[in-house]
Amino acid sequence: METRGLWWNIHDFPYHKEIFYVLFVISLVFFIYGFYLKIKTWAQGKPKNNFNDFPKRIKYMFDKSFLHKGWGKNKLVLIAHILVFYGFFVLWIGTDILTVQDKMPEYFFEGAFYKAYSLFMDLCGLLMLVGLIAFGYIRYVKKPSRLDNSQNDWIQLIYLEAFVIVGFLIEGLRQSATNQIEPYAPIGACVALLVNTLSYDIKKIIHLTLWWAHSMQTFSFIALIPYTKFSHMFLAPANLFFFDTKPKGALTTPFNLAEILTMDNPPEDFAQTINTIQDFSWKDLMDLDTCTACGRCQEVCPATNSEKPLSPKWLILDLKQIMNNEPLYKHRFKGTQEVQSSNQLLNSISQETLWSCTTCRACVESCPVGIDQLTKIVELRRTLISENKAPNNLLNTLKNIRSRSNPWGQPPEDREKWTEGLDVPKVDSTPDFEYLYWIGCAGAYDSRNQNIAKTMVNLLKKAEVKFAILGKKEKCTGDTARRAGDEGLFQELALENIETFNSKNIKKIITHCPHCFNTFKNEYPEFGLKEVQVLHHTEILWDLIKQGKLVMNKEVSEQITYHDSCYLGRHNGQYDAPRNILNKVPGLKYIEMENSKEKGTCCGGGGAQLWYEAPGKQINVMRLNEVKESSAKTVASACPFCTIMLETARTLDKSGEPPVVQDISEIVARTAL
Repeated sequence: METRGLWWNIHDFPYHKEIFYVLFVISLVFFIYGFYLKIKTWAQGKPKNNFNDFPKRIKYMFDKSFLHKGWGKNKLVLIAHILVFYGFFVLWIGTDILTVQDKMPEYFFEGAFYKAYSLFMDLCGLLMLVGLIAFGYIRYVKKPSRLDNSQNDWIQLIYLEAFVIVGFLIEGLRQSATNQIEPYAPIGACVALLVNTLSYDIKKIIHLTLWWAHSMQTFSFIALIPYTKFSHMFLAPANLFFFDTKPKGALTTPFNLAEILTMDNPPEDFAQTINTIQDFSWKDLMDLDTCTACGRCQEVCPATNSEKPLSPKWLILDLKQIMNNEPLYKHRFKGTQEVQSSNQLLNSISQETLWSCTTCRACVESCPVGIDQLTKIVELRRTLISENKAPNNLLNTLKNIRSRSNPWGQPPEDREKWTEGLDVPKVDSTPDFEYLYWIGCAGAYDSRNQNIAKTMVNLLKKAEVKFAILGKKEKCTGDTARRAGDEGLFQELALENIETFNSKNIKKIITHCPHCFNTFKNEYPEFGLKEVQVLHHTEILWDLIKQGKLVMNKEVSEQITYHDSCYLGRHNGQYDAPRNILNKVPGLKYIEMENSKEKGTCCGGGGAQLWYEAPGKQINVMRLNEVKESSAKTVASACPFCTIMLETARTLDKSGEPPVVQDISEIVARTAL
């Protein structure tokens, strides 16, 4: 019956088993100690409860780690990683099977099991080698800009390739020396044919030498895992398991203003700003250690792609260096501020870097190991705001919000001025309303978005929806304040708005602003907004169309594309409603842009950037150019910020015929009113 000796050609070596297992124990000590040091470092961070809902966490980890969900469009990288991941996993399990057999009195390593084992190990070893070669091709031939190739990645690739190649050589030498050519181990059989001309004694010597070299490489690999990028084999699944289960669109809450206001002696430093690396949570520090510098976050970052001094990858790597008390890397994303490695983070991270972020969440969504770059940036912004360090235009905007409850700085009494000439129902005078139509600051004060608010009013009336507006009682939701880092101002506005909603018995809210939508849906519940349904205007428009309450019967014979709002799409996963509406319009030819849905390019207006201009190229102009490349004559928007940014880009366009910008509601009105 087909089998082989577990210690063939090794059993004559004095104390071979004792030496083998002693080396294994030594490597295991280094392995355990290395991860102990990492855990000890993470433990310096602040507490964070990421130990709830184990079934959800296990599923998320399995989907991301084992099924590679969310790995994006780069098929070569995906296939290469799958080959290496599963190839290595099978070889690891195969080695464990040998260890189990060595310790068991009953022998099962023979017959059909042995044949299947040998075939599977050979094929997986070959596939792993193919994957490693593909990674080498990507990194050193294609050389994508997201990879810096300044670290010792080539050593690790060769290290793993040597694992597989030496394993095949050992297998082939054994088959040849024992005259047991095994066709069910095809790679080993091919090697056996190649070395058949060598003498029996030479084969044994080479086999013995390679076997011990392979063993030493295995033990050194185990020992080195915690100290190299190999650690991501364990850190990535663990980091994914401990993912933050809060809604994607919700930021962390460093303090609760409502609770503090009830205290007799509130703490002086209740803001809990991030000044040192230890001020981050333990999960944030784990994030830093998990980063493999793959650069996928950098590849999709609109700030990086518009030559701003921000790379999510280098930000995380710099924070990692600070955590490990090592010098900062040299790179081009530091801005004009002089920085140095210091436990005082604002001496190490440029203000220009932090203010370049649009909070579009592309970096978070693209990260295969579950790192949250966005939250760290906003938390550091909170520190800047606490020290009054921000662009002057942004500081003025925050002042406007605080004093006049809107970022435009317009009089609060003018908030419903746009309704003049329209019969718009008000909450106070409409007792039977079902929906609150939340206009938002842009809809109330920006002339372009006032037209969208008027259009929505006409559409809701046409569909006989019972709605009303708050009018002068509306205040800014605080989205801009929170993304800019002014947490206190955000919570003040949240508490005031929630009190208004409760006093008016609001149960359903419609808003055409994804930023307001996200804030109400994902962030206000933490501060007391309960059992309130929040709808984006594209969602209710699509519902009304499906119910036949809005009939689109006029043709719109145009080529139209759709620009995904980051806060409607990546932050809230709503990609279908706007597209369903456009595809239902008679005569309309819908064109999907290359960068769309999860990969959609930001307009550049999020993260409070509508109110100040970061250095580098203009992101909105880049996005309008992508619209032009699609050949669409009109770009549909579903966000007032996106509309403003794209309209601004149109004024800067030199082509003479830039695409027209229209809100989804305006397109519906063209065919339904």
